[in-house]
Amino acid sequence: MTEPVYPRPRGNSMASASQIMGIISAICIVFFFLPGSMLLGLVLGCMAILFAHLSKGSGEHFPTQAKVGLGTSIFSLCVYALLLLMSLAGLYMLVQMFGWETVLDPDALMEAMDNFMKQYLNSMTTGGGSL
Repeated sequence: MTEPVYPRPRGNSMASASQIMGIISAICIVFFFLPGSMLLGLVLGCMAILFAHLSKGSGEHFPTQAKVGLGTSIFSLCVYALLLLMSLAGLYMLVQMFGWETVLDPDALMEAMDNFMKQYLNSMTTGGGSL
């Protein structure tokens, strides 16, 4: 007796590329502060979305790998947007507190932040009272 040989279903290379790029884009979130990591994550996230849509072809449904790539890339793009907004808000706050010239000079910024922290800590009162 011989077992019937079933043809192996063809893989969708666009869906595989979407999945790989989406996962790498999500991994790049961990390395947000390394130079070029955010740009790489943004580019890979956008390409993963593109490849997920291209993998659909003329069909109505996304392949499973394309869904994974689409989900991880949308998640990573949302996280990148949130991190970028938080960074810009922090920079805006520093400029408002210390001025643009101080923010551009690392030594002056460290001194200004040190003075600010000392002033803040000295203004705090301890909670103890006399008995």
